[in-house]
Amino acid sequence: MPVPNYMVAKALRKLHARRSYDGIDEDLRGWNWDRPPLKPRAYLGLSMYDVVSYCPTKRDVWLRRVKRVHVEPSLPMKVGSLVHEVIHGVSMIARKYLVLNNKPWKLYGVMVEEVSKYLTGLDIPEGFEEWFKDFSEYLITQIISEASWNTVGGSLNSWLPWISEVRVDGSYLGLSKNLRIDAVMEGGLVIDFKVGKPNDIHKVMLAGYAMVLESNVELPIDYGMIIYINNVGGIPRISLEPIYLSSDLRKDFIDYRDDTIDMLLSDYEPKPAGQCPDSCPFKSICGVR
Repeated sequence: MPVPNYMVAKALRKLHARRSYDGIDEDLRGWNWDRPPLKPRAYLGLSMYDVVSYCPTKRDVWLRRVKRVHVEPSLPMKVGSLVHEVIHGVSMIARKYLVLNNKPWKLYGVMVEEVSKYLTGLDIPEGFEEWFKDFSEYLITQIISEASWNTVGGSLNSWLPWISEVRVDGSYLGLSKNLRIDAVMEGGLVIDFKVGKPNDIHKVMLAGYAMVLESNVELPIDYGMIIYINNVGGIPRISLEPIYLSSDLRKDFIDYRDDTIDMLLSDYEPKPAGQCPDSCPFKSICGVR
């Protein structure tokens, strides 16, 4: 986990109190996928980015799904995708070494060496090589630190209490059958890694992932966490935002989904947005600079 477990626990304590006075409407639980308001008007296999688009007018969704326009990912998109890939890759390498070793503090050198080899196989954009090296070494340090504490403390298999790259079936809610949740921690905490500035739509996405997970496992998912990972002056900067997956956020997700479905089923062509995100790869297609 890119952040210490004690920070996660501390952040979650703040959310428990809110649940006591702001309960979640059972009709908005993912396992009620077969009835309104969760039942979709059409099953289009939407991605999460189709539903909760960064484009204010959803023109990017229309270009991608109706006009079948294919574009190269922007640099921010490439970096964001690589951050997710590196977290997963380093986690898998760590598991391989730590699961059979009871002295994790002696593994730093060999893990750094293997992760360095792993990084050479990635298509890292020019100028970001050193940053990803530093980020990977930070992840190794963090994982070994947690593993070392749990080893001397006598905890069993709690050094990495989260699963990365969790695949779930979103078709119950009208989404893709092959959605990916960045990570799920023990207790059902949904984790989403983001690169860039905090945005309210990130919370809506997280609520969507929670509802999809509920539709699969039929267990309540009340809490989530967004972990922001950024390059600040060449140094990895990491912050976390705990999220209570409230009824309001769930309603927002359903509204976003229904609006996307209605737009795709109609003959309406969304107009270019007045202000486009810097990361949008469709800016040249829309004639926006």
